[in-house]
Amino acid sequence: MLEIFLDIVLPVFLMAGAGAAVRAFRKISVEPISYVTLYIFSPCLAFHSLANTTLPREELIKIALFAVVLATSTYILSIIVARGMKLDRETKSAFLLTNLFMNSGNYGLPVAIFAFGQEGLERALVFFVAQFALAVTLAVFIASSSQLNVKGSLISIMRVPLIYASVAGVAVNLLGVDLPVLLGGPIRILGEAAVPSMLIVLGIQLAEPFSIGRPIVLFATCFIRLIVAGGIAYILTLLFGFGDVTQKVLIVIASMPTAVLTIIVATEFKVRPNFVTSTVVVSTLVSLFTLTMILSLIERFL
Repeated sequence: MLEIFLDIVLPVFLMAGAGAAVRAFRKISVEPISYVTLYIFSPCLAFHSLANTTLPREELIKIALFAVVLATSTYILSIIVARGMKLDRETKSAFLLTNLFMNSGNYGLPVAIFAFGQEGLERALVFFVAQFALAVTLAVFIASSSQLNVKGSLISIMRVPLIYASVAGVAVNLLGVDLPVLLGGPIRILGEAAVPSMLIVLGIQLAEPFSIGRPIVLFATCFIRLIVAGGIAYILTLLFGFGDVTQKVLIVIASMPTAVLTIIVATEFKVRPNFVTSTVVVSTLVSLFTLTMILSLIERFL
């Protein structure tokens, strides 16, 4: 447990702390960094990852489809729970955001390589790209739907460049196109800035005054995100017929805490950003124990 904390969780908080320190001393706004991350760094990361993956096409498609089915299943469950708790429109959108989108990148990838080696990292990376694409398309729809009608939400989605970057990345991979250094180099470097910039946004948001409201909703979110999602993933891996390593990786990744990216989306569309931020922080802290438990169960029974 201590090794996982020192190698994975603590570095995340150190980088987020840099953003918090800047916000405390300079009083900067989070919105410009959110825009740059959502509209520049994220598309570059998706394009570069999809264009350079070496997994067989069949495995890639199955993992991407798994990510979609997992999100759909979690969405249906979350809608039922949200209606049961009678959440208002904005809180329901925030609840859905925090349940559906896990930190499969800067937290999930290190856990995958720590637990399953390079083979696990390759599979976790494919899931990350698929889930990342969902996070900035479906997440934008969920967030904007609390402020806009369906037509307005669809227009908002079409303005997110990651959709086009993902399609282009898949096309480059399938066609075997070698990008010139003039294009490939800048895209790779800008993509590498995506995860650090997300953590800076987290840190800046943490430096803003906020309080944890709706503790019952927060508990429900953490339970669904950290425990229930992993159970859903286990059932889905059996239905998809995934092999040993792939099954283990997908269950662990599905059990990750709420994604930092949800803070960016919630901040931009003003969908309870304080609640979303508190969920990211609390679920990340609690995941130290839940992920240890899940990894132990996987090692023993799978």
